Amino acid sequence: VKAWQNQGKVVAMTGDGVNDAPALKTADIGIGMGITGTEVSKGASDMILADDNFATIIVAVEEGRKVFSNIQKTIQYLLSANTAEVLTIFLATLFGWDVLQPVHLLWINLVTDTFPAIALGVELAEPGVMSHKPRGRKSSFFSGGVMSSIIYQGVLQGALVLAVYGYAISNPVHVGDIKAIHADALTMAFATLGLIQLFHAYNVKSVYQSIFTVGPFKSKTFNWSILVSFILLISTIVIDPLEKIFHVTKLDLSQWAVVLVGSFAMIVIVEIVKFIQRKLGMDKNAI
Repeated sequence: VKAWQNQGKVVAMTGDGVNDAPALKTADIGIGMGITGTEVSKGASDMILADDNFATIIVAVEEGRKVFSNIQKTIQYLLSANTAEVLTIFLATLFGWDVLQPVHLLWINLVTDTFPAIALGVELAEPGVMSHKPRGRKSSFFSGGVMSSIIYQGVLQGALVLAVYGYAISNPVHVGDIKAIHADALTMAFATLGLIQLFHAYNVKSVYQSIFTVGPFKSKTFNWSILVSFILLISTIVIDPLEKIFHVTKLDLSQWAVVLVGSFAMIVIVEIVKFIQRKLGMDKNAI
């Protein structure tokens, strides 16, 4: 056990007798036998194999990988979204733009993002999760491309929101009406940020694999969470009382088209990046 640990491996040890207790205690994960194991071996173990079936260990490892991966996905989703919001506000301030209101950020963080984040935490295991390289003993929680994904995806979201806002200012529907132009641009930026983060939730289903490989619509829980968040987001723009509270205005079809194109670009660009990463073999070290 110590020899493997000295090589940086995470070691699991099974045992059922009194003489196995020291090794079970030394191992990173001591696994005692639930049926044939002695009380001493069970006491030294971190986990009890209730059915004494070694195949169950494989199932447990797969479940553990799924849980860890889902936690990573949730953190990646939330941090990339927060990065986008911080970047958007920071750059907008430099440009002298009034892109988002505090109420917009509160609504997106507390309502729109909440349901997809929860759904990502209970996602199904990715295809081929057991074929991934095991994590090293000293590997970071943000290893396997998670940190780089958070950064570039957060920057991308912020850039797309600012691009839509800039387009709305440069190509106004209400020519000459400064107040209406600003209201339109503000609304389009808010809608774009909200929709981008809903589209991005599909990207986060896998760090490197295409969403079409993972299966974008396999999880009913996830799909319902996106639908509920979408309805809540759109309601702030189309329902009159909420429209006043959120300082937004109704958009015409051409403006919604710009919002949808800007939002869906998030999926297209991330898919291209993932394709390049797979060609470079970056997915081989991911778990």
